[in-house]
Amino acid sequence: MTKDPPVVTARAGVGEARRFAEEAGLALVFVVDENCKLQGFLTRKALDSAPDPQMPVGKLATPLTAVLAPSDPLEKAAVLLGERYVVLPVVDGEGTLVGVLTRGDLVKALTRMAGLGEEGMRIRIRAQSAEIYRALALLGEKGLPLVSVLRGDQDDAVIHVQGVGDPQALLEELKEALGWPGDATS
Repeated sequence: MTKDPPVVTARAGVGEARRFAEEAGLALVFVVDENCKLQGFLTRKALDSAPDPQMPVGKLATPLTAVLAPSDPLEKAAVLLGERYVVLPVVDGEGTLVGVLTRGDLVKALTRMAGLGEEGMRIRIRAQSAEIYRALALLGEKGLPLVSVLRGDQDDAVIHVQGVGDPQALLEELKEALGWPGDATS
């Protein structure tokens, strides 16, 4: 989440908001009242086509159809940003704008959660959930730090661990212990 996003107040004139958006390079601006309560948003197109540059932007602001709370799970943001939104406002329980979440913010958060870019061994397996749990238990018994577990299509999983001394030996041990036919790869 990006805290303290650029905003215009509902009382600001369209001309002032247009200049602000142009100078800041914004395609859209959020509109707040004097207490920073979110009122809606305006696109640059709406600002450019407004009939009166003195008109308060609060009269033109489009109401929001989707907002996030700081406590919302990342999955909610992923669904909304994946479907149709480019940016989502984040508001507290009082309706105060506390930040925005963009698709870029989402990618960064998912990258951190998945441990992408971190060193370690990634073990790709095709197995049912019970076998994945057994693999995790075996890796845990070895004291290997777990970075992440990602599920792919159907029975695909990638287990990312660190501290592996001999990757090939670990794969062989996993195959033998879990009775895999040989489709575990690193």
